[in-house]
Order: sequence, then structure tokens, then C-alpha cells
Amino acid sequence: MSGVSMRRVELLLLKSDIDVVLKYLGNQQCFQIIYPDELERIAHEKLAGVEESDQEKALVGQLDEAQRKLDFIGTFFGMVAPQTIVEDLHLPDDEMRSKIDILYERCATEKKRFEEQEAKVDQLAESVHEAKAFAGLSRPFDEFEKFSYVSIQIGKVSKEKINPLVKALGTRAVIVPLGDEGTILAASSRKGRFALETELSKAGFEKTSPPPGVQGVPAEAISALERAYEAEKLRLEALLDEKRALAGQYGGLWQKMVSSVRLKQSLILVEHKLESTKWVYRLSGWVPADRIDRMNKDLLSMLGNRISIRIFDPLEQIGKEGGAKVGEEVPVLLKHNAFVSAFQGIVLSYGTPLYGDIDPTPFVAFFFTLLFSIMFGDLGQGAFIVALGFAMLKAKRGLLARYTKFAIAFISAGLGSMVMGILDGSFFANESVLVPLERVLTGFFLGTPRDRFLQIMPQDNITAMFYFFGFTLGVGVIINTTGLIINIINLIRRKEYGEAIFSKTGLAGALLFWWAMGIVLRLILGGKLGLIDVPGIGIPLLALFLAGPLKAAVDRAQGKAAEEELSMAGTLIGGLVELLESVIYFASNSLSFLRVGAFALAHAVLSFVIFTMAGVVRGSSASGLVFEILIYLIGNAIIIGLEGLIVTIQVIRLQYYEFFSKFFTRTGKTFKPVTFSG
Repeated sequence: MSGVSMRRVELLLLKSDIDVVLKYLGNQQCFQIIYPDELERIAHEKLAGVEESDQEKALVGQLDEAQRKLDFIGTFFGMVAPQTIVEDLHLPDDEMRSKIDILYERCATEKKRFEEQEAKVDQLAESVHEAKAFAGLSRPFDEFEKFSYVSIQIGKVSKEKINPLVKALGTRAVIVPLGDEGTILAASSRKGRFALETELSKAGFEKTSPPPGVQGVPAEAISALERAYEAEKLRLEALLDEKRALAGQYGGLWQKMVSSVRLKQSLILVEHKLESTKWVYRLSGWVPADRIDRMNKDLLSMLGNRISIRIFDPLEQIGKEGGAKVGEEVPVLLKHNAFVSAFQGIVLSYGTPLYGDIDPTPFVAFFFTLLFSIMFGDLGQGAFIVALGFAMLKAKRGLLARYTKFAIAFISAGLGSMVMGILDGSFFANESVLVPLERVLTGFFLGTPRDRFLQIMPQDNITAMFYFFGFTLGVGVIINTTGLIINIINLIRRKEYGEAIFSKTGLAGALLFWWAMGIVLRLILGGKLGLIDVPGIGIPLLALFLAGPLKAAVDRAQGKAAEEELSMAGTLIGGLVELLESVIYFASNSLSFLRVGAFALAHAVLSFVIFTMAGVVRGSSASGLVFEILIYLIGNAIIIGLEGLIVTIQVIRLQYYEFFSKFFTRTGKTFKPVTFSG
């Protein structure tokens, strides 16, 4: 069967208990909700007299307002909202909303203070910069306000009016006291000059003229601005420290409040989609069979007799109704060991198998490793891939950590490559370093010492290469056969007997394929065609030719609605097309596996080229040794990076088009439990 057994569960519970139940199911991540049809739900609720109350509307508004305030607080603190909910989290109540309001007002006040202080520091920085820029100009100080970007004035005002003047100007200008006698320096940008002069006039400001002959900006004014700038910077840093302290003090509380509000908002969104009466909710969903007992025990412990639980087995419905429709409704949860799980992404990227069908992932894991090993055989390069897989497995952060789920796939493919490398005697593209080991191993296993177990590169005897290509075709026959058997079993489980017997990927097509492969093998071994081959090929061909009417007859016998009957001419043309398509289909599917041998040969040729080039530059000089090492390094990097990628793509392609195409005619749905994580 495909993945974990599922059960359909129906819960009847009071509206007052829905929050605690949904929160529990979200924490456990074991329940995929089946939402009722929207029109049917609304019609049902109208008949039941269920309407959204003013209290519910008010709660939604309160939550939205709380979320807005929490977002403001989080932005002010510079903190990231939690991605998961806390299991013992309390849902929002009046006390929590009050705390949110208090914290929001505190942060709003601090933010305003911080922004005002930041603007003041920026204003002073601009004033200092402009004052220094014009300090050395040979123009009277009085003339600077006519053309400068900063307006600087020095004068006197009553000491008691200085603080009100500072408050009135705010961030539009800077007031710097220059002494105890009420002397001040006032600076503003050009655009703030009018406001500055207006407030100075109200405060009774008396401008002081600089001594005659003073040109540029006086040094005293620049020094005063710099002192004021440094003082305001210290105040800004103090506010930053206060902000950090506030974040440290209330950061944990803020995260809990955010999680609480978001959880309640998510619960409301789910609740609005559920079927309900005035007092009761009905909650339907899918649960893995191995989680049923624990879920029942927990729910009954929490609610006692306030909840009703009903459980259904979808396989019973599939057995009664047959077909793929029921299987399409039931979600699929694939659960494998570490090795098989590493290849689950290949299956899911193509599609999710129907519930009740055979899970192809274990076959994919084996076939992927086998095909990659055949096409990429090298002991050293395989060891590098294994090491890369272990690095992914151990990585906690960075690029490798992003691909941890593929680590076992790398390790298994690398190990297979190492085994194939021992068989063909290749170590980092070097064909001589393993010869002593190969002679020992071949002498032990074969009885006669040889340089290698397999000779992929054609040298003295080209026949060995053809045997190798025949081996890859044999691997293709095994993979195609596995796909056909999976499809036949799946169709029989769905009670689609007509398709299981008479389709090209059913029994008729499988018999044609197997008999044809048997004839080819017999001819290669020196045998001849016989009379037995006439019915052996003819019966499957006839079944495929008459597939249309035969399928319709089987469907009628099962009580299914048959498709519209074709005319005699339509049946004949359809049969011929089916025959031609089946022959081409199986021929192309088989010959496609020649590419496995071709890529294995290409790998051997590329390794031979690198080995030969390294031998050409090798010499007694140190430079020859350096060039030899460089060629090995660059060559192996190209093989591992580029050819490794190409081989991987080819393996996936063979899985998709030659294996999956046999049985992946319909796809199911992935199990997606309700969760309230961020």
C-alpha cells in the first residue's frame, strides 16, 4: 500500500470546546481537516439559524487591533515573530489585551523620543558639516544667512525662555547655550529658517553682531555645535540602551502574545469554514491510523462525554466501490527509513501515489542507486561523493545544511559508485593505481588474476563492450517489468479489471513485452523462432487490438457506465493505433536504457583522456609533476561536477519516462495536517 494507513474521523463537539480541540490537533499535526463545500455549509447554517454574532465580530476586531499593536512593538524592538506555537500557550483574554495596550503605549512613547532625538542629532550633524564647509570663506559672517544651506545666529535671550524655545522648535532647529548670561547659538537648515526666526522673535531674541572684520563662521560657533552634537549623540545612545533593555525585559512576553493572538486568529479562520449548528461543530478529517488511539485518549481525557468520535476505514469503501475516486480523496502520508526517504522527493516531484496503490519510493531508491553506480563508476570520485554526503549530514548552517535531506542519497550513490569503481578499476580517473588490488580480488573471486573485473573501454576485445550494453538493456527490462507489475496490481486493487488486462501497461502489454524480450534473448543465444511464438506474440497483440470493446465489456459486467460504443471502422482504426503505439512504446522504453551503457562508456573515455593527458605531461622535472597534478585535479572536478550532474539528470529521466509512465496515470493528494505554526 502507499504509505501510512489513514482513517477518516468525525468529531462532534460543543462550540465552547472548539478552540482547545483545534489547538491540540494543530500541536499534534495529525489531523487533516475535510472542509465542507462552502455553499452547502452556508445553506446548512442558514437552516440551522446560525449567524455570526456581534460578540464574534467584536472579537475579530479586537484581535486585528491587537495584532496591529504587536506588529508595531515587534518592529520597534527589531524582533522576529515566533515560527511555532507554544504547547501550553493561553489564548488571548482581557488581561492579555490590557498588557498589549500598556506595552504598545510605552513603545510608542519611546519611539517618539527616539525619533526626535535622532532628528536632533542629524540636524546638529548637518549644521556642523555646513559650518565647517564655510568656516574658511573670506566673507563677513552676517552674509552667510543669505546663501548658506544652514542658518546660524548668535544672540541673547532670557535664560528662563531657553527651554520653552527648545520645545517650541523641536527638531526644526538646534539651540546651543553658550554661557550663563543667556547667550545662545541657534542653527537650522535653510527650509527651517523661517520657523527659527519666528520662535526667536517670540522669545525676545537679541542678535549679537560679531566683532568687525570677522569672516567665515567663527571657531567658537563651530566648537559649540560640535559639543552639542556629541552631547546629543550620547543621549541618543542612552535611548538605544533603554530600547535594548526594554526589548530584553519584554521580548519573551511579546513573543508569547504574538503567538497567542495569531493562534486565535488561525482558529477563527478554521472555525468559520466548519459545519456547525447553534451549539455544536462537526469536524471531519483524516488521521494516520497509528495516531488514532493516542488522539482518542487525549480528546476524551480533555472533554470527557462532551465529544463524540466516529472512525471510518477508507479501504473498506475502496473495496466496496472500487475505482480510483475514493483513493484520490484519501491523503497520502509516505513514511520510510532514512535511505528510502532520501529519494522521496523524486517521487513527489512527479506526483503523489493514490491511496491504496503501491508506494514506488523503495524501488526508486534502489534503481536510482543502481543506475547512477553503473554510469558513474570510480572508487575515488565515489568516495568524494560519500564524503560530501556526510558533510551535508553534519552541516548545521550554510549551503550544505540546505541540502541535508539529500545527504543519504549522496552517500548511497557514492557507495555504489565506489563498488563500480572497484569493478572497472578506476580511482580518480587513474586506471593503474588499483591494478595490484584488482589482481588480488579477481584471483580470489574468479580464480584467475586480472587487471580488473570489468573492461568497459573497448581494447583488444570489443565483444565485452557489447555484453555490457546487453547488461544495461537487461536492467531496463527489470525496471520496465517492475513498473508493469506495479500498475497491474494497482488496477486490480481499484477493481479496474478491463484496464488491468487489456491496456498496453496491463497484462496484455506485459505479456507482449516479456515474450518479445524472450525471443530477443533466445536469438542472441543462438536459438530460433518456433510455432509457440505465434500465439505467444499473437494473443497479446489481438488483446491490444481489441482493447476498446473488451474493456467496455468488462466494465458492463462490473455494472459500470460504459463509454459510447465505436463503429466497426472506429474500432479497427483504434486497434491499429493501439498496436502501433504499444510496439513503439516498449521498443523506445527498452532502447532508452542503452544510454546507461553509453554514459558509462563516456565516463570511462573521459577518465581515460584525463589519465592519458596526465601521462603526456609527466616527466622527471618538477614542472611536469605539477602539471600532472593540475590535470588530475581539474579533470576530476569536471567529472564530479559536470558529468555527475548530467548522470543524475539522466537517472531521474529514466525513472520519470520509463518507470513512472507505467503506473503513474493518476495522482493522489499529500497529507497536510492542520498546523498553526508560523
